[in-house]
Amino acid sequence: MGVKDIMVILERAKDAEALSEFTHSLAESFGAHATVVGVVQQLPPAPTFMGEFPYELVQSAQEAAMREIALGYDKFEKAAPRAGASDLVKVEPPPGNAPDTIARIARNFDMTIAVQPESPDQGASNLLLEGVLFHSGRPLLILPYIHRGPAKLGHVIVAWDGGAAAARALSSAMPILKRAGRVEVVTMVNGHRATADLPGFDVTRNLARHGVKAELKTLPRGEDVGALILSYAADANADMLVMGGYGHSRLREFVLGGATRTILSSMTLPVLMAH
Repeated sequence: MGVKDIMVILERAKDAEALSEFTHSLAESFGAHATVVGVVQQLPPAPTFMGEFPYELVQSAQEAAMREIALGYDKFEKAAPRAGASDLVKVEPPPGNAPDTIARIARNFDMTIAVQPESPDQGASNLLLEGVLFHSGRPLLILPYIHRGPAKLGHVIVAWDGGAAAARALSSAMPILKRAGRVEVVTMVNGHRATADLPGFDVTRNLARHGVKAELKTLPRGEDVGALILSYAADANADMLVMGGYGHSRLREFVLGGATRTILSSMTLPVLMAH
């Protein structure tokens, strides 16, 4: 299956600087359409001791968010290679319901593209991405907020640990891997296993049967897996990273796993994740 229908999450005007050229170039390569979902995150209920937020404050915040989305989509649309390449849908989820709402919308698309939150205080944006990653059942492609330029697929790295999330990410990335100039499957070992027994061995064989010639690269396992992956990706001058998104369920909530958290906070290249 190819990529024909892409959802793009837009919250701030400057996000379009990272999203526009990358998304349009990727969509054009697949003959896909991009739907920009402008998310207006409403103010959460005020603490009880504060009473309710003044209506004027709520209204002002919503109007500012609407302006941000309009400005961002204007930049996004101007970068389009042709008319009709994208459209805009504005969504105003109830306070606290944005992650679930956007995850449900994402299920109707082949892939979601979003921008990494620029700072830790953008907690609502982090929750939005976690909602799509853990609850949409679709892949999430995250761009560093510093990213500029078109999608590059010269060298794609697949982080492989043999887990179900990694397998879903690999499957979701297959259309991209088939277009990549070079694919590496990176796995980590403790030094006690033979090459034929490594998790990546069967995966490279599977990829070859899909027409993807992949190289197997083994790295010594360390305490900070996320940092090791990013360091190797930087040294290898990789264009994209594919990996499973991991977390721990607490009732209906998810808490990001260590490697996933490190990748999302320190990423320097586009990362495609699936859970």
